Amino acid sequence: MSDLWDEYEDYELTEKIEPFYKVYKKSDKELLSWLNKVKDALMANSRQRTQQQRTNLTAYRGLSLNRWDRRRDNNTVRRSQRLNKFIVNHLRDLTETKVSQMTRLKPAVEVLPSNDEYEDKAAAKVVGLLIKHLFYLNNLDFMTQQMHRSARIFGESFMFIDYDKTKGDLDPAYVEARDAGMKEINLDDGTTYDMSKPLKTGDVSYEVELPWRVLLQRKLRYEDVEYIVRITLVEVEKVKDMYPEHANKIKSEDELKVFDIENIEDRLLEDQVLVYEFFHKTSDMLDGKNVAIKFTKSVILEKEEDKYSHEGLNCVRLTDMDIPNVLNGVSNYETILPLQKMYDNISTLIAKNIYMTAHAKWMMPKGACKIEQLGNDNTIVQYAGPVAPHLAQVASNPVEVYNFREQIKQDMQTVYGSQGIARGEVPKGIVAASALQFLNEMENERNSTDIAKHGFLILAIAKMSIAVAGDNYHVDDGRMLRIVGEKNKHMIKHFDVANLSKDYDIRFDNSTGLPETKSAKIQRIMDTMQRNPNLFSPERWEELLELGSADSMVQLATEAIRAADSENEDLLSGEDVGMPEDWEDHIAHWESHVRAVQSRSFKEDASLEIQAAMKQHIHITEQLMIEKMGTNPLFQAKVAELKLFPLFFHEMGAQPMSAAHQEAMVQGQANRGEEVTGAIPGEDIDYKRNDTKK
Repeated sequence: MSDLWDEYEDYELTEKIEPFYKVYKKSDKELLSWLNKVKDALMANSRQRTQQQRTNLTAYRGLSLNRWDRRRDNNTVRRSQRLNKFIVNHLRDLTETKVSQMTRLKPAVEVLPSNDEYEDKAAAKVVGLLIKHLFYLNNLDFMTQQMHRSARIFGESFMFIDYDKTKGDLDPAYVEARDAGMKEINLDDGTTYDMSKPLKTGDVSYEVELPWRVLLQRKLRYEDVEYIVRITLVEVEKVKDMYPEHANKIKSEDELKVFDIENIEDRLLEDQVLVYEFFHKTSDMLDGKNVAIKFTKSVILEKEEDKYSHEGLNCVRLTDMDIPNVLNGVSNYETILPLQKMYDNISTLIAKNIYMTAHAKWMMPKGACKIEQLGNDNTIVQYAGPVAPHLAQVASNPVEVYNFREQIKQDMQTVYGSQGIARGEVPKGIVAASALQFLNEMENERNSTDIAKHGFLILAIAKMSIAVAGDNYHVDDGRMLRIVGEKNKHMIKHFDVANLSKDYDIRFDNSTGLPETKSAKIQRIMDTMQRNPNLFSPERWEELLELGSADSMVQLATEAIRAADSENEDLLSGEDVGMPEDWEDHIAHWESHVRAVQSRSFKEDASLEIQAAMKQHIHITEQLMIEKMGTNPLFQAKVAELKLFPLFFHEMGAQPMSAAHQEAMVQGQANRGEEVTGAIPGEDIDYKRNDTKK
């Protein structure tokens, strides 16, 4: 696999570059000249940085930094017969340990509404489900792993969040036209679409980019960067097919070099062209718009204004080390590479000494014996002089060498912030579980800054995803029902894609990921079952335990509340919701409706018609509750706990009696020998009556 790596020529900027807002409304020729000048300057500026990133990648692979010792001479014989450098790749082990520590924090966010209104609560829930859907669809677990690994190796990594029109479900208009046998359809934008290929609704897409393909405007802080240039390598013919109107200006670039990551070397490519994507974030100097331009060295391919509703750049960034007044992130490899080299050098010397001294050596005067008669592989050292032959054996390496090498390894772990406990290496002499737990907590404390970065990354991805979805989702594209599911269908009634532009309190769920496991969800269900065993039937509890779905449990338990809140929203909007029915959870509905009429806005802002409809709905609900009280003592006891019941006057009504009151009446009738006409709430009526008669 090959990847872009340009060998940039030295470039000294001799002409001052104007701000973008002064040229973006000029002719395409002037704009293209400015874009080429900017990208050339940024590419030249990144030359030293990308060379360091190349060195870091080589070290991560565990390859020799001196590439010449991997080559062969023309006679296909190794250039040198000496011992190759001995490399122990601790860098990769340290890197993967850090990546594992960060990615165990799952990309989970919590979306909270800005207020307690049902519409906002429903919208927040739908947005939360949408984020989960996008994270799952784009496999964000794997992508964050890529970002953390790239950030550790190169110092920084980028993820671009865009809208891909080739993703998603089939467009409802296309499906309708296809089923009707039509050959083309007229789209909302006034264009005609050929039915020969499927038309998708599109969806949000994530793409992790290598840092040498991303050029930042040179500022002291990333927050101050106004524009960014992304570089991609595309086949010339493909670009011509995508932009036929510019086909005569699209040409392959001469002597285009790419960096082959597999072989760690440069090679030339043909029939390829570099496509640059320039993006300037929203600015008052650009009339409050953002600008996106796609271009090659010779022509502007696309120019779009106000592409995103968010005001930032079109990507999120993760860094390794942040140094004040240094724009690009810096890799910790620059700190520990000298230690890795020292470790490798000492390891090489140790191996060399072992090879040199492992065999015993015959020391003898020249001609003292026939060498071929020794019959062994021991090395023979011949010399001149009257010294008797003898067999010499020397020690290869003193113990201090091994101790020093081990100390270098520990220094690498300390500098990189990854101790052995994170990789399962228990310190000598520590066996107590409490001590191991303490060491683990201390390491987590050491990683608190990295955990915070991970949290900010997930939040940034979630917020930008919501913004991109809000810019491109449509009410009639049919996607929301599939995302939220049939059980949340009623929420879509109160949801509009405009809700994606609302202000939400989005928080990163800083957990270890254990609550996401099935065993943890089952445990939560069992805890709820122990606290409130009568919440569901035994059969329902068994079903929930088998599925391991804590979300389903919560949804079942709050179904009546959400239905009542939804009715409130419709009633306050002047819509008809139908009369209360016998099978509904009247207590949950009554509490929700009464809470809605207590608000000052209902008293002062709601019209008389809306107030009358709300009062009538509550009045009928109370009538049904009174009827049910006469046949269900347990229900009557629960109604007695409602402090405002009844809210309205009822001729047929009776004051509800608490469980203690009902039990006292039954006991009094039994004591007086009268016929028991009541029942103790929650107990069998017939049994008590028969028992009393006896």
